Amino acid sequence: MGKAVLLPAMLMVSALAGCVSETVYLSQGRKTGEVMFQPSQAALTRMNLGLEYLRRGDTGQAKFNLERALSQDGRNPDIHLALAYFFQSVSDHDKAEQHYRQVLQLDPQHGDGLNNYGAFLCDRERFDEADVMFRKAISVFGYAKVADTLENAALCALEGGQSEAAQGYFQRALEYSPNKPRALLGMAGLELERGDPVFARLYLDRYRQRHSPSAQSLWMTVRTARAQGLESEAQQAGAELVHLFPDSEQARRFLTHDY
Repeated sequence: MGKAVLLPAMLMVSALAGCVSETVYLSQGRKTGEVMFQPSQAALTRMNLGLEYLRRGDTGQAKFNLERALSQDGRNPDIHLALAYFFQSVSDHDKAEQHYRQVLQLDPQHGDGLNNYGAFLCDRERFDEADVMFRKAISVFGYAKVADTLENAALCALEGGQSEAAQGYFQRALEYSPNKPRALLGMAGLELERGDPVFARLYLDRYRQRHSPSAQSLWMTVRTARAQGLESEAQQAGAELVHLFPDSEQARRFLTHDY
């Protein structure tokens, strides 16, 4: 099925109006304003700025602002999570893991922290440890991204050669969110690998009803159609694949008949 791509949960970047608050009180019959600096809000503003720089590819300014945020509020797990994501992005794996562990030391029930640490561990091929993190994230009360984490757990299980576990995770993800694209394509791929193109086609049809074509979905359509003896349909899907995604690995495999 190809290498799984795990997606970290999106970091929460809240819009903050500023870093100060103004308290107004009465003094001898007059209103007086007292401006108070709030380091925790300043830290979040710095964190947001650092993540925006990282999104733009300016790692120097990203690091500067994220470390300033940490110096202003070192007990905020979200700031450690942002730094973990930064260091993971620049392949400094030791520092990334230090910050992931700090997130969970400060808040053992941090759903995004558990999910993202799981994705990090899976990328390092530490599959059993990753699965533990994903299962912990799923069990966090009130965690809103359960379907995303189940998808990640499934893709990681595939990376680790655990297809049955992957199927279970994909099915659970679809119970939470029936139109999850990676789960639909994942289940289609598993059915195809098991030699059941009919069920694979059912998942692909569900994908097509809700989502735009991707290189993966078109390539899977090619393979499913060929498995059913529908060569004209396979060629049509392959032509669309080459037209829409000419530089993809899937297009290369179609053109070289590497099925």
